[in-house]
Amino acid sequence: MAQPPLVFGGRLEEGSPYAVLGVPLEHGPTFREGTRWAPLEVRKASNYIEFRCELSGSDADLLGFYDLGDVPVVNDVKESLKLVEAEVSSTKKVPLIIGGEHTLTYAALKALRPDCLVVFDAHLDARDEYAGDPWSHASWLRRALEELELSRVAVAGARAYVEEEARFLGKRGVLFGKDLRGFLKRYLRGCKSIYVSLDMDYFDPSVVPGVSNPEPGGATFSDFLEHVKELQHLPLAGADVVELSPPYDPSGVSAVYAARALIELATSLRPLSRSPLSPSR
Repeated sequence: MAQPPLVFGGRLEEGSPYAVLGVPLEHGPTFREGTRWAPLEVRKASNYIEFRCELSGSDADLLGFYDLGDVPVVNDVKESLKLVEAEVSSTKKVPLIIGGEHTLTYAALKALRPDCLVVFDAHLDARDEYAGDPWSHASWLRRALEELELSRVAVAGARAYVEEEARFLGKRGVLFGKDLRGFLKRYLRGCKSIYVSLDMDYFDPSVVPGVSNPEPGGATFSDFLEHVKELQHLPLAGADVVELSPPYDPSGVSAVYAARALIELATSLRPLSRSPLSPSR
């Protein structure tokens, strides 16, 4: 049997409003390694799942995706972030990013400048530094809130964090909690564009074991879709799935979850037009 091309969704759709980017960033894992392999494995998984979407009822095959390949990251994290920022800035399509560790979200936000951000994550990632590193994946959200203009930020799934992070986010007016269903739509009212970041440890490790920092008590995929329902009215500036560690799930199910999450987001939200010539739905 002929193997499908190793691009997201199996074929390139130039007319798609979405550009897929891999970012195999693995700067400083704090527990389990392997996020650099995620773009490869998520692309593989996307070639074998059905593209009929549960939330929207639409077929993602009709929308299509244009895969731009991987950003060539380097050993220096700040230089890697500059490369990610430049690549995201250069595409006129709405980027869907497959990471890679969570620090890459900072670069995407800097390039896109959405006014609102929703993060699905077991952790708050708002430490001032971790192990002496202010650019750790445990600190990216703090850097984003300090350096970028974000009018609304919400973190759903948060269940493992320290008091320092909670105090910082509370002072910034960030909405966070384990389950934000019923709160997101009202909180995000008035947002002109939204970026969605999914750390795969948002899900319970009993169903998604292939992550870098697993935390018990996580969500199901149905929980994720219920949250996404509250975002459907918002224009999507970009999205990512991060912190997938394929070596810790030989079954490949965790990569399937990541691929499915991306196509559900792409078909449930309206892609933000980035230029007059950009395709729109």
